[in-house]
Amino acid sequence: MKNTMPAAPYLPKDLPVLEGPEAAMELYTLSSQEDEITDMHLKNVDLSEETLEKFSAARCIFEGCRFSRSVLETASFVDCAFQTCDFSGVNLIDSYFSRCKFQGCKLMGANFSESNLRDVSMLSCMLRLCAFDSASWKSISFTSCDLGGSMLTGIRQKNLYFKECDLRGACFNGTLLKDVDLRGCSLEKISIGEQLRELRGAVVDEMGAVALAELLGVKIQ
Repeated sequence: MKNTMPAAPYLPKDLPVLEGPEAAMELYTLSSQEDEITDMHLKNVDLSEETLEKFSAARCIFEGCRFSRSVLETASFVDCAFQTCDFSGVNLIDSYFSRCKFQGCKLMGANFSESNLRDVSMLSCMLRLCAFDSASWKSISFTSCDLGGSMLTGIRQKNLYFKECDLRGACFNGTLLKDVDLRGCSLEKISIGEQLRELRGAVVDEMGAVALAELLGVKIQ
């Protein structure tokens, strides 16, 4: 099965570094003026619990930044890299991400409902209890991520890739997984529709088949 991995973000070399409270004030000011944040390397910026609707960033690196419990509805991120950032409990409803990479980030309980993700990769990220309801995904990869208990319902997806992810207790109701490779993933107690159509054409290994057999009421001894 052929998988095309997400395109990497385009990031200029030698981006100017902004750090700490000074950088936070700069971002807050630009956002309030609805100006796009471009060509910056932002470090240790804390925007927790802020309301930053219409937040827009392009060609930026966010390193060690905190957006926990912030409101970022309709935010836009293009060609951005997020390294060890905290997005726990953030509101990203109807947001847009294109050519973005998350690595070692904490996104527990983040709300990405109705968001639009294009060419997004997530590596070693904590995504437990996230909501991606009615999102649109194209060329998305999750590698060594924890999505346990997440709501992955009604997603329109194309070219979705999982590798060694924890999907236990996740809900895929209304999300078709045809041709999605789930080998190496933990699939215990996932939820799907009564007709099981979400799993038609999905690729699983022996351990995954044992976990999914419970959905059919089959006991393997």
